[in-house]
Amino acid sequence: MKSNYILITLISICIISNTIQAQNKKSFKPGTVWTDNNGSPINAHGGGIIYVDGIYYWYGEHKLPNKSEKEKADGGVHCYSSTDLYHWEDKGVVLSVDYKNEKSDIADGCILERPKVIYNEATSKYMMYFKLYPKGQDYKYGYLGVATAISPTGPFTYSHKFLGADSPYGSGDFCIYKDDDDKVYHFTVRKPDKAFVAGELNKEYTYPQGKYKVVTGITNETEAPAIFKHKGTYYLLGSGSSGWKPNAARLFTSKSITGDYTKKSNPCHGVNSYNGLGPEKTFGGQSSFIIPVQGKKDSYIAMFDIWKPEMPIEGLYIWLPIKFHNKDISIEWKDRWNLSIFPDQE
Repeated sequence: MKSNYILITLISICIISNTIQAQNKKSFKPGTVWTDNNGSPINAHGGGIIYVDGIYYWYGEHKLPNKSEKEKADGGVHCYSSTDLYHWEDKGVVLSVDYKNEKSDIADGCILERPKVIYNEATSKYMMYFKLYPKGQDYKYGYLGVATAISPTGPFTYSHKFLGADSPYGSGDFCIYKDDDDKVYHFTVRKPDKAFVAGELNKEYTYPQGKYKVVTGITNETEAPAIFKHKGTYYLLGSGSSGWKPNAARLFTSKSITGDYTKKSNPCHGVNSYNGLGPEKTFGGQSSFIIPVQGKKDSYIAMFDIWKPEMPIEGLYIWLPIKFHNKDISIEWKDRWNLSIFPDQE
């Protein structure tokens, strides 16, 4: 009995030690498996992040196990929270597909991708947006789905969908950007011609108001857009159109949010040590969001996803720091890095 007690004690000490080490480990390892507080791989693909009262919230596609993209692997939207960007606590599925009502817009078997969340101060609601292709329709009609919640951790309630971009076929990849004046814009790829367009949402952030406009300077077939603003310049990071296969990143800048934009060179540099892919394939990833780092001066992180369409739940994440060079930026591959690379806020 005494030997069993000693063995159990040693095991407990090892578990506690490993937990403390995991908690104290503060670095990013792009392109590798990233686990949450439970030791499970983070399941938040194509996502975005908001910051509320000292906490970051990461929303992304919840992929179902043992299903390929062709088998409709989307299970809804998963949320994680963090105070330091390194360690993430699982908050669960905050918007689930509807497993009971086959007629629901978000019925099981729908395609629900690239969720983004913003907050509306006027209505005190958290607004979630996502690409939505209802069950059985495949990719013909691209809707923007809308869900709402009163808390960043939900639960979110599905509200409605709309066909954006002033097209009867709707739109594809998108980003939602809230500017300094609280105006919110829906940037997206118009179907079927794949022109890049922008439309302002109404004050409730529920529907477009007015007409969409083609964003001058943005190359046609620009997908996976992510926008941020730095010192009066808007930076739009995106990708080309090649399905699930990676391609070269695209970068555009403008002094006006809806253009004209100027095309810049590929900002990516270096090679992903794990798959051997460099700038011509964006390290094997595709852009999803730009994170403003709180408490750090002029500091942003570029988020990319490494898609695995045959088993999407095994998709990986690439987070890399953005460096500024006058009006240009660079995103350089790093096997490991931490936030000390950024200067503290003055």
